Amino acid sequence: MNSVNKYLNSWLNELENFSYKKYEELPDIDLYMDQLITYLEKQLQIFQTSSLDKQITPSMINNYVKGDVITSPISKRYNREHMALIEEVCTLKQVLSIAEVKQIIDEKHRKDNVNHDEVFNNFRELMNEKNKIAISEAKEVLNNIEENDLEQLTDLALNFAVTANAYINISKRILFLKRIFEDTKEND
Repeated sequence: MNSVNKYLNSWLNELENFSYKKYEELPDIDLYMDQLITYLEKQLQIFQTSSLDKQITPSMINNYVKGDVITSPISKRYNREHMALIEEVCTLKQVLSIAEVKQIIDEKHRKDNVNHDEVFNNFRELMNEKNKIAISEAKEVLNNIEENDLEQLTDLALNFAVTANAYINISKRILFLKRIFEDTKEND
């Protein structure tokens, strides 16, 4: 019989070795939509939970452009900045609404004289740091779970989901209060 624990440990090892490319390592040529999708699918493949789980589609990208989450492509081509922003959006949309993701993108990327590569690389480093902490904790707990003990594995999943939910609620409240503060400030 296959071991869920071994599969999970193997995936955790892969995730531990995963990192978004640094901004300067992203393709420095502009890509058409189909090329962009192919590139991003390869980059985000590790986060797929099933073969039906699409991390990114052309309609998603079109919606990000329509919603002003990312800027419009230039002559139907997406540049390095687009790629970095889409990777950030794909990560953040797992836990925040697109409106909340846009709020963060606007704050971090839409200021005058913003250094996009620095902002993205800071995001990348934060993501890597938090992944390492979570992976370490998961491996430690997993080592104490009997092979294929589905009840304990479910408890582990529940524990991580509830912890994530607590952080999500705090994040959403911060963004909500920030919007209220900004609206109040504008009306003064």
